[in-house]
Amino acid sequence: MTGEISKRRPLLTSRQIGIAVSIGGLAFAWRALGLVIPLYPPIVFDMRPAFLAIGTFAGGPYVGLIIAILCAIPAGIPIVDLVGFSVWALLFSPVVKKIWALKGIKRHALLWFTVFLIEYLWTWPYLIGVLAFVFGFFPFWPMMMIAWFGGGALADTILISLAVSLAIEYAPDFMRPTWSWKGGEEYVEGG
Repeated sequence: MTGEISKRRPLLTSRQIGIAVSIGGLAFAWRALGLVIPLYPPIVFDMRPAFLAIGTFAGGPYVGLIIAILCAIPAGIPIVDLVGFSVWALLFSPVVKKIWALKGIKRHALLWFTVFLIEYLWTWPYLIGVLAFVFGFFPFWPMMMIAWFGGGALADTILISLAVSLAIEYAPDFMRPTWSWKGGEEYVEGG
């Protein structure tokens, strides 16, 4: 031993753990209590995607993955939600810091556009595809059309975008994405 102390960057800071536990716990409780609006079996509309987006924005991709796990546990088909929410968090994370760097209407426009793309190009095709092809719950194309044009994806897009937009405007210190892809958080000059 040379007496040197090596400093390792933690994968998650106490702030990130707090975000993951509090928001993930809220998402878990929301679904476990059945606070959902049934759209068409087995699809439901609830607040979990908004909780996931807020937590991922503020805490980063690792926090998003923890929240995804907590979102999925009480679900009707946990593996479908686990994969869907996890990939959603990983698709959203690369754009978060770009969204934060913009100001005013540009920030919100990029946020809404990003959420729209993720919802329409990933979430609903994946969800319906898995439920239709893998589990055989319903025919693929009719359900895909209902999801895209029947309001499911649009409702999620509006809910997620509105929740994150409001959080950015009214809780900017909480939402500031100080997280790092290497884990932990980076120091931000001037708070």
